[in-house]
Amino acid sequence: MDLKILSRYFTNKYSRKDFLSVKSSFEKKDENHKLKELMKTHWIDFDEKEPPDIELDYLLDKVQHRIYIEENGKHKVIPILQIFQRVAAILFFPLMVASLVYNFGNSNSSERKTAWVEIQCPFGVRTKFQLPDGSTGFLNSGSFLKYPVNFEKERIVTLSGEGYFDVFHNEKIPFHVNTKNLDIKVLGTTFDVIAYDNEEKEEIILQTGQVEVSDKKGQQLASLTPDQKMVLDKNKRKFTIEKIKSEQYTAWKEGKLMFRNENIEDMAVRLSRWYNADVVVDKEQSDIGTYTYHGTFVDEQLDDVLKLLSLSSPIRYIETERKNDKDGNFPKRKVILSINPNKIKEFE
Repeated sequence: MDLKILSRYFTNKYSRKDFLSVKSSFEKKDENHKLKELMKTHWIDFDEKEPPDIELDYLLDKVQHRIYIEENGKHKVIPILQIFQRVAAILFFPLMVASLVYNFGNSNSSERKTAWVEIQCPFGVRTKFQLPDGSTGFLNSGSFLKYPVNFEKERIVTLSGEGYFDVFHNEKIPFHVNTKNLDIKVLGTTFDVIAYDNEEKEEIILQTGQVEVSDKKGQQLASLTPDQKMVLDKNKRKFTIEKIKSEQYTAWKEGKLMFRNENIEDMAVRLSRWYNADVVVDKEQSDIGTYTYHGTFVDEQLDDVLKLLSLSSPIRYIETERKNDKDGNFPKRKVILSINPNKIKEFE
């Protein structure tokens, strides 16, 4: 495998083709020696240190980036290979990049040290994680999770993207999920949070238990019960709460893409996240939002989903031409959904 492909993968600038090449190479045992040399060259570029000579299969599951803070308080990033024993993060695919970050500060004339872990879930991948208190969960495509190593005094995680949480019950120390706009407080609960930075909404889907939702100023906005969804419009600063079937929104952790009478606009958003594509609706057709869709997909390609959609509804799709830029990179696939007037009568 080309070193450039591996380098793009580790710097999070890889294409789908690059990812498949890396994944395929890691699954071939006879390429272990070659891969190890490529990986060794990659890390030397950062740290100028020889990585430890351990088995590749074990090494791939333990790729870590440790960040130290120098005495003057400035951050220095030093990528290394290390076994981090207190936190486990398991991928559906072989690799993940994590960071261990140390902060030093003075409090009451004594030094206080805190540490946290950062998990980045690449596009097109689902990641399973376990937190220090025994809570578990999943990160969806293109998500980021940050949390302290020590949960003894507080349990707070920061999420960007989508995460499913199964929280260990502890009345003395509530569990908080912080997004850019909301604080979600729970005791022992299963729930899903959708908070992508580039989207106009943040959503909370409660499966079991109870959650309290507050804004960043600490003002409580709502208390949710099972099978409720709260949607925050980030631009209008308003939220709604509706009754839903939570399984529809949490099945992604099991590899299922499930729609239950979901309008076409919301479905386009979920397809975009799932397949790392740009799926949009034709805004000039004002009535396209009146159509809803019901279906479940397991391990289906985007092309297959679009074909089934066009066969089972009066919806058609057009894929725009992908042109590479001056650096030779191609943009995401862009698919436009619109109403097919020739099939409307079939579904009236």
